Formats: sequence, structure tokens, C-alpha cells
Amino acid sequence: MIRRFRVGTIFLVLALIVAACSGDGGESTTSTTSATPTSTTAPGTSTAPTTPTTAAPSGTPITTDGVTVTDDTIYLGILADLSGPFSGNVVDLIDAQLAFWARQNEAGGVAGRQVELLIKDTGYSLEQHQALYDELAPQVVMFSHSTGSPHTALISPSLVADDRLAIPTSWYSGWADPALGANVLEVGSNYCIEAMNTLSFLAGLHQSQFGTLPSIAIATDLGDYGGDSAAGARYAADQLGLTIAYDGGEQLVFGGDASGVVAGIAASGADYTWLATDPLTMSTLVAGALTLGYQGAWSGAMPSFSPRLLDTALGPYLTQAWFLSVLFAPMGSEVPGMQAVYEVLADAFPNRYPSDGLIKGYLEFSQTLQILERAAEAGDLTPAGVVAAAKDTGGLFFDGISPDNVYAGSMQDAVARATGIYRPSLEIFNEQGGLEATFAEGAISPYTVLQPFYISDLAAAYDFQQPCYLLDG
Repeated sequence: MIRRFRVGTIFLVLALIVAACSGDGGESTTSTTSATPTSTTAPGTSTAPTTPTTAAPSGTPITTDGVTVTDDTIYLGILADLSGPFSGNVVDLIDAQLAFWARQNEAGGVAGRQVELLIKDTGYSLEQHQALYDELAPQVVMFSHSTGSPHTALISPSLVADDRLAIPTSWYSGWADPALGANVLEVGSNYCIEAMNTLSFLAGLHQSQFGTLPSIAIATDLGDYGGDSAAGARYAADQLGLTIAYDGGEQLVFGGDASGVVAGIAASGADYTWLATDPLTMSTLVAGALTLGYQGAWSGAMPSFSPRLLDTALGPYLTQAWFLSVLFAPMGSEVPGMQAVYEVLADAFPNRYPSDGLIKGYLEFSQTLQILERAAEAGDLTPAGVVAAAKDTGGLFFDGISPDNVYAGSMQDAVARATGIYRPSLEIFNEQGGLEATFAEGAISPYTVLQPFYISDLAAAYDFQQPCYLLDG
């Protein structure tokens, strides 16, 4: 069930300091304080030896490098798509991190230190992502955000070489691989399992309604994100006995010509089309296929959909035809930890639309906080100490907002397998005032739940010995 949370009068609005630098390709740097560390060292090095400094509140001596963590500040890096295809959600995500870290800093920070975020806009460019990583790595103890599967995979060797940890805004099945994901700390399930769970649900629904198994079309982005999701969809079709009426897996490129894929979907006559792309491309595919007479329904990887589409001409259709797969609980879902998270966001952003990107921002904050606190308890807040804390943690827990993750043991044991399924609701969207809905008015994500977090038989039985989609090389 979805419930509406009513939030009382807001007494505090958090001030977020943003400094924009446009003279070098449009990158931006944002922090929770006005202080910015400087470094002239090469990536992966520090300007001070590792020495004991101040103690944690418990009295445990804390070792730091004096650069990425000082006596009074912990520096975190963020490599974010703030101007590319996923910027609509990522901006919300980063703002949420800022809000939760501001709240944490007010409560004393971590180990008696304030946390400061150094944020760079990657524009969803692989080259820019690596370059900005190289710039930030000497200055930060870890990266609390890295947008993109291929982008995070690109820097993963550097993360290991530099003793840095990164939290990906990506659900690639390779992060559980001990080699590729050695220093990448995923949250929740992955695109491959997501496809298995959702198509299992749709196959059962279709069979109960029509007495037959459905046919499917597949259309996904080129690369890790699309390849991983397409692999899960193909596996599900094979195991469930579904006909693949059209396979456009890994044929979509942001900003590219999608007319061939549109035509393929429309001509397939598939009962369902599975997508893994961005919301803009998704809307292009749906509108184009409809124009060509497509009559099937749609679903796809969670990043493919945005509730902002309900404010377009496609809105009424999507509420009838789109099955929303979720990798974490949407805003306002009835799960144990949601009330407290909602109240912090409402306090920080009373006049903000309740984007689900804000929930992912909370999850990344929570991951980072749990790891930093464990590193502090162990007395080592160096980059290597933070990596060691992540490897020794055994698991991270999110109070129902996301499936818990286990980081010890084999890949088979480490993969989280639960996802959920919702439907967009134009009724909720309109009742709340559409895109004018705000936290102060108790607005939530405009969805109704079909299936809370669950693990399909197919996903439960899948033998993870390697990623569903293997990277080149």
C-alpha cells in the first residue's frame, strides 16, 4: 500500500552553497561548506603521511592522512551527471545528499568532523568522468556518488589502484563481481534481476488474464546498462517460454536515431516491450510506436521512467500501459524507514516536487555514513581504512527503503534479488497538483503498488557466477 504522509509546518530550510564554474567545459563544484581543499599531487597520492590525529567521540584514536580527512573535515567526492540525459533525477539525488549531510553535520558530523561534498558535473561523458575522477581522487576519502554503469566501470581499476571506494548510481550486475566491483559498493538488486522479476510477474499476469504466455519486444541502450537489462530479459524469455518478437537490445544511443527501433517494436505486435533507456528516449519510443499502431503494454528498468511524463500528452496512456519496476521504494511507500526520510526531505525542501531521485540520494548518504562510522570505530579514516571498512562490513541495511545488501562471501551470495512493481497513477498525480505538488502538502510519488519487493522463482534460482553482461576486454 502507498500512504500519504502529512508533514507539519516547516521551521527550517537548509541553505545549500553552490559554486558554478563554466570556463572549463561547464563543470560545477558544490559543497556543504565554503571550504575547498587544494592539492597539486598526482591522482592517488596524498600530501601528508598517515598519522594518528584526533579521536572519535568514543575515545578511539583516529588515523587519517591529513588531506582527505583532517582534524575537522571529511571530504567526499561526487561524479554526477548534472547536465546530461539523467540530470533530471541526478540533480535531485545530489540535493538529497546535501540535505542529509547538512542534517548529519548539525548533529556533530562523523567522528567529530564535518562532512563536505566536492561535486563535479560529468555530463554523462566517459572521458570527463575519468578526468574528473583523476582530479578529485587525491582530495577525497571516497566517492559517495558515481553516475552511470560504464562510467563507474571505467574508473573501477583506478579505484583499486588509488584505494578509493565509490557508490554507483547504477545497478549493474557486475558490481557483485569480486574483480570488477572490488571497490564499488552497490545498493539493492541489479538490472538483470530486475528484468527477470518483472517479466516473471507480467508473464503470470498475462497468463491469468488470457490463458497464454505473452510475447515480448526488447529495446535497450548500448553498453552496460542496456546490455545487462537485455541479458536479464532474454534469460527470462528463454526460461519462461516467452517469444521474443523483436530484439533491439543495445541499439539505443542517447540523442541518436531511434526510428528503426520504433518501427521494430511497432511491427513486432509484442504483448509487452521491455526498455532500458532514459525517460526522454522512452517517451520517443512509446509515442512513435503508438503512432505506428502498437497496441502492447510497456515496462522497463527503473531509470527509464520519470513521473514528470505524467504531465505530458502521454500521461493518460502511461497510467494504463506502463508497469513500473522499482529497485528501491518510491517516495511515500509504506516501508518502515520512509517516514523519517520523508520528514527530513520535507524539512529541507518544503516547496519541492517529491522526486524518487531524492530517495536514491538518501540511500547513497546512508551507505556512506554507515561505512564512515564503521571506519571511525575501527580507528582508520584513511582512504584505505574506508575501503577496508566496506569490505569488512558484512552488509548494509536500509529499513525497508531498499533491499539490504550483503558484501561478504561469493557473488552468488552477494547479489540482492528483490525488486518491486508499481503503476503510475494519474489520479494521485492530479489530486496532488501535478508537477506543482510539494512536500509541504504531503505529496508522494504518484504510484500504486502492484507487487512489493519480491523475488521471483526465476531470480531466486539464477546461478550468479559472473555478471549477466560482460564488459568488453
